[in-house]
Amino acid sequence: MQVSFTDALEGGRAVRSIGRIKAFGRWRAADEPATDADRRALLLALTREAEEYGADALVEVRFEVDETAEIDGVSLRRLVATGAAVSASLAA
Repeated sequence: MQVSFTDALEGGRAVRSIGRIKAFGRWRAADEPATDADRRALLLALTREAEEYGADALVEVRFEVDETAEIDGVSLRRLVATGAAVSASLAA
């Protein structure tokens, strides 16, 4: 599956939008930074969800930190990945 952090696919292929999707990371201490492994896991989850909708590409992929929550006096946050699931045409 092709993944793009912009609104276009490599080679300028036209796309048909399927819809926006979102994947959530695990809650962690608010002062603990997200890692590359967290981003890879979220990208994999986002890709799997896109495939379930019949998409063959993701565009406009973004990582954001979800709002902080507090549980038993501990501040928590999580990384969230969003993107647009699309079907890419075969012609450029």
